[in-house]
Amino acid sequence: MNALYDQEVSKYSTKDAIIALGFFAYFIIRDFAVSIFYSQVHISDEAWRILIAVTCVIDILIVFAIVKIRKQTLTSIGLHKKHIWAALGLGLLFAPIFILQRVAQGVVVGWEFVSFGSFLFAFMNVTLWAVREDISFVGFIQTRLHGLVKNDFWAVNLGAALFTLAHVPSRLVDGISMGAMTFFLLLVNWFFMHRAFVMLFKRYYSLVPVFIMHVASNFPRLWQGDGITGWLWIAIPTTVFVVAVEIWYGRWNERRPDEVREQK
Repeated sequence: MNALYDQEVSKYSTKDAIIALGFFAYFIIRDFAVSIFYSQVHISDEAWRILIAVTCVIDILIVFAIVKIRKQTLTSIGLHKKHIWAALGLGLLFAPIFILQRVAQGVVVGWEFVSFGSFLFAFMNVTLWAVREDISFVGFIQTRLHGLVKNDFWAVNLGAALFTLAHVPSRLVDGISMGAMTFFLLLVNWFFMHRAFVMLFKRYYSLVPVFIMHVASNFPRLWQGDGITGWLWIAIPTTVFVVAVEIWYGRWNERRPDEVREQK
């Protein structure tokens, strides 16, 4: 592991891990409840996005409250200014993979741009959603899992499994079949995206590159129309990103001398 990451996560106890798992349970229940509410009460897309924004803020505040009660700092969840420019550059290094995919769809189909106001509203919503998930799952839950699972390989994969599971309730409420190939591909996508996010996080123990990549991967539609929704348009950039980060992390990990590598 990265020395700074190793040093930080070694501070956490079993109690920290149990609290993190308790927050995860709340996250699942809250997401299920909100999804049920949306399926039963018909509201406009704008009202729905506002509701999601409110839940995002609440989730973030809960994490901040737990951190404060545990007498920890925001640095412990990756919110700090240290190596800010390097962390920013790392995120921007991989972001074009997803941005180019959004542009390519418009080039192929020939859509017209959406209005700036619609794009900005969607972009702000996507950003808040990504920040909420990254603070919750990468900065908070993932790091605290080391209080329970001491092996980094298993801790990261457990975190990836939890991140994947957190997305399931809303999809089930939407009516997706658990036996459908689409559902299976979504599970694989969420699992390996979380692993890639954690690898970026480890470099500087910073959420900055994670924020950038998560927003890029969920970048709102630039064009009007139904567009191309085939799985290749989603699977290709995701696969390129995950593989690129895995290779980058492996090479960077090999270059760091005199560090204990628990990840086998």
